[in-house]
Amino acid sequence: MSAATSSRLSTSPLALALLGLALVGLSGCGGEAQAPAAPEDAPPAERFNNELVLDLVDGSDLQAFLKEHPELAGRNAHWNSPSSSDEAIAVLRVEPHEVEGLLESLRKDPRVEGVERNAILRLPMTPAGAKSWIPDDDTTPARDSFPNDPFYEKQWNMKQVKAREAWRFSTGHDVIVAVIDTGVAYEDAKGLWAPDLKSTRFVAGYDFVNDDTIAADDHGHGTHCAGTIAQSTDNGRGVVGLAPNCKIMPLKVLSAQGWGTTSDIADAIRFAADNGAHVISMSLGGGGYSRLLRAAIDHALSKGVVVIAAAGNANRNRIEYPGAYPGVLAVTAVGPSGKRAFYSSYGREAFIAAPGGDLREGDEAGVLQNTVMPHNPDHPTVYAYFQGTSMATPHVAGAAALLRQAGVTNPKAVASILAASAQGSGWNREYGHGILDAGAAVRRAVFLPSIVSLALGLLLVVVVWIKTGSRQIARFPLLLGMFVGASGLFFLIPFGLAELPVVGGYLTRAAPDWGLVAFGPEWHWNVLLASALIPAVCGLISLPTRPTRALGVGLALGWAARLFAGVALPYADVQGVPGHGVLDSLWLAGNGVLLVGVGAYLIRLARTKFAPQETVA
Repeated sequence: MSAATSSRLSTSPLALALLGLALVGLSGCGGEAQAPAAPEDAPPAERFNNELVLDLVDGSDLQAFLKEHPELAGRNAHWNSPSSSDEAIAVLRVEPHEVEGLLESLRKDPRVEGVERNAILRLPMTPAGAKSWIPDDDTTPARDSFPNDPFYEKQWNMKQVKAREAWRFSTGHDVIVAVIDTGVAYEDAKGLWAPDLKSTRFVAGYDFVNDDTIAADDHGHGTHCAGTIAQSTDNGRGVVGLAPNCKIMPLKVLSAQGWGTTSDIADAIRFAADNGAHVISMSLGGGGYSRLLRAAIDHALSKGVVVIAAAGNANRNRIEYPGAYPGVLAVTAVGPSGKRAFYSSYGREAFIAAPGGDLREGDEAGVLQNTVMPHNPDHPTVYAYFQGTSMATPHVAGAAALLRQAGVTNPKAVASILAASAQGSGWNREYGHGILDAGAAVRRAVFLPSIVSLALGLLLVVVVWIKTGSRQIARFPLLLGMFVGASGLFFLIPFGLAELPVVGGYLTRAAPDWGLVAFGPEWHWNVLLASALIPAVCGLISLPTRPTRALGVGLALGWAARLFAGVALPYADVQGVPGHGVLDSLWLAGNGVLLVGVGAYLIRLARTKFAPQETVA
């Protein structure tokens, strides 16, 4: 199903329920499949090195494999990196005239999931422009308002994606975003530390170019992209990032000259997926179709990772790989005017547009972030204006991190929300679903489940009011119980209620969602709170008096409404339920039906067992 179809379905709760049951459940089915062959119109890679890359069955013994293939002797066959032995990605030297014969021989071995020439990918970066940077020692004072970063006013891009509106609900707290690029300037031991990343949090990464645990940036591109995602924000210096409280996983796959190999990029994707990354951001491309990369991306998607990549800077009607792989969110670029930038590629796989800069619109029309200039001893770290789909991509990665903190852990739901909230009038090849609106996306993630739950809860309450009299069910406690179970006081979030210490998160969430608050940041439904057990027990305890019975009925019906909304809006899976999708939906729907039965049983008791006694009294 196309992304455009998914977006259209997302406007209807019933359609979303069908989409959740039909699509989301597929993510938990079966094991990892071999990547399909390239599409007929897939472009070939532009460059190769003198290597083949082997994707062996996971857990393979490389030395034993080599002993059975004497034709590989003397070719320096080795695991691509120390981290890739578990993933069984190996490389070996080969001369161009030997390629076809070795490919044919190796493909016959059932332990070989894939083998291909090791292609070279590149940075899709365009010239930075005339007025390209601001010195780190600029004396511009901090702003008097939030955020106090002095160059925030120059970040037209953050205003375009509505960053401040998104921050009212989410800052990406504890979400891990893998930046697969030239590395990041996040330490002093091996490289430079960009000053405006000093308060940004990082997790362990890897340098696949030099096989080093420190993914230092010797180029500047990766640091700039990481800054767009998580620049230290409201720290009195420099600029802001879109998801300032997330954690960056730096993964270096591109050299100081901006080139990298298929084997390193596939290795990095698998490393990110297997080491806790929630989002992958790749501002690179141009390698043509690769079964190895497709398999790595499918592996990441199967683990619930959102994968985002640049569309390319060739100004042509074709999205570059890896952005063109199924499941990847391909990002085109716009300038401050909101028009597609002159360099941005576009095409049928375009998912969304985001600020990439367009220096034809002015010297400050690029994207401004802190980065490094390793070859400039006078100014090794600066605030630089870059332009490119490379700059657009991390905006979408930051928005995905914001949605993750807001409780959306299903990658398909992330995509649906980003598409439905984008600024535009429908999908097209240049802008995808429109220009990224992080503020609208986060509002949708926070409010839509509560709105749907509240509507369903009110419907059930109205049925109860019609079927019963006030003698059996007290209406105010009934309504109060329904609010607790269905939505909480979510409509007071914009007024700061959620910021109250300890209780704020609970008052503004439905009771079944309290597990999300208590057991974050992984954001799964807690299996106990997503069941009928707690409200059923509360209902039985509530029987002795008319007000408490009404409270118990309302809680059961509201809780059921929230579970039904979880089926219609499959934002997160249920922790403890095997797989994803269908089983989660069946669990939520089944427990919702049970709770409707609990509510009906309590009302029946109110009519038969307790109401006559209370009337006599």
